[in-house]
Amino acid sequence: MSRPLPSAVAAATHGDRDAVRDHILDAALRVVERDGLAGASTRAISAESGLAAGTMYNYFAGRLDVVASAIVRRSERTAEPIADFADLAGTGTVRGNLDVFAQRAGRVLDELLPLVAAAFADADLLQELRRRVAASPRLANPIAGLERYLAAEARLGRVRSDADLPAVCALVGSLCHDDAFQRHLVGFAAPPRARELAVIAAMLEPVDRKDR
Repeated sequence: MSRPLPSAVAAATHGDRDAVRDHILDAALRVVERDGLAGASTRAISAESGLAAGTMYNYFAGRLDVVASAIVRRSERTAEPIADFADLAGTGTVRGNLDVFAQRAGRVLDELLPLVAAAFADADLLQELRRRVAASPRLANPIAGLERYLAAEARLGRVRSDADLPAVCALVGSLCHDDAFQRHLVGFAAPPRARELAVIAAMLEPVDRKDR
């Protein structure tokens, strides 16, 4: 028989199973961010959540399940601004929107890189994260939001119809990842990418719509 929920957790979640799972995942993420993956033991997560360690097994298979679920859940939420980027089609300018995408992608990478970097030292967690990321439409191809945006702009006549959109998106994505690498691993910010993004925008410009 499962233990009753502590009163504070019951009040916060109303005993709803999904709400309790989210409560545990929030606690797990706080532990990971505060103590790192090495400190994210089942005991530490249960203490942070206010639940008995045994109670967690009513909701998750074990530590690996909890930690991987917490990281992927945060990653999917964090990636939302670039996954839904197609909503900007028809607004502003294509050149300006490429700047917006690079800025959003930079913020996403700045939040997620420290969160997942330690997983490379934990083979089991890394394998589980890879499996879950591959199954996540939002994370498996994070640059897809930019491609949907450019395809929508092409339908509006603001991007040339024969543009190689996957190649363009790969270029923009590479710039964003390189900048994140410079910030987090080398220790300094890359210079603004105005020149590179201007070149890419010029490649996309319709030959008969120079005003776009």
